[in-house]
Amino acid sequence: MMNKLYFKNSNEQKIYGILLEPNENKEEVVILVHGYSSNKNGSSSKQMSEELEKRNINSFRIDLDGCGESEGDFSEHTISSAADDVSHAIELMKEKGYNEINLFGSSAGGITVMVTALNHPEIKRIGLKAPVSDYPTQKLRKLGEAGIKNWKKDGFNYFNSRDRGKLKINYSFYEDTKKHVMYDQVKAIKCPVLIIHGDADKSVLIEQSKKVIKGFSNGKLIVLKDADHGLGINGDRTVSNELFGDWFEKGEASLD
Repeated sequence: MMNKLYFKNSNEQKIYGILLEPNENKEEVVILVHGYSSNKNGSSSKQMSEELEKRNINSFRIDLDGCGESEGDFSEHTISSAADDVSHAIELMKEKGYNEINLFGSSAGGITVMVTALNHPEIKRIGLKAPVSDYPTQKLRKLGEAGIKNWKKDGFNYFNSRDRGKLKINYSFYEDTKKHVMYDQVKAIKCPVLIIHGDADKSVLIEQSKKVIKGFSNGKLIVLKDADHGLGINGDRTVSNELFGDWFEKGEASLD
């Protein structure tokens, strides 16, 4: 049921993932993409994999480059490199016989999924958990103009990861984000998209999701009252996990 796999991205780096197959019928799979500096065993990917398993849905959760067990220097990680990782994961799943591929992305994994989907019109369905849609604005809000200027001058900055401590980030990350402001670009994504965002999210403001959802031709936004960035309500993520489970199992999700 569970297989640890690796594949190579365009930089010939080994990218590792876990393929969980409760359903022997290899028709459909959900590729799970973690947030910034997290990994395949982070709470969002792991819990989503478990929710899908309960519903007999196969999943493939991966470590992006420079994260978890995957190769690569995290300081060189960008949204473009992450999207490249996911594109190669899609191709691996096709080689494994899957003809219906879905994508799920959490936080920074959300923008990675959006960027990936622009080059993969075959994607059947997308789920986005409190996604970043506009990283330049996100970074400006957190660092201010002076912080961005210092980042450019020094060539690098640091990010305090909850799980990994102080991580170096090259300025190339910020430069890359300018190519991936998604509000208009998502108009090219035609498959059904569900965004769930909490109105108590202090990490990625809900205004980004309210704006980006208008660009999708087939998109739905569910706002969870009192939910934080992880979509926890008093620490409980059951509601959001079940909503995404419904989305991938039934093609619909509702709080009603």
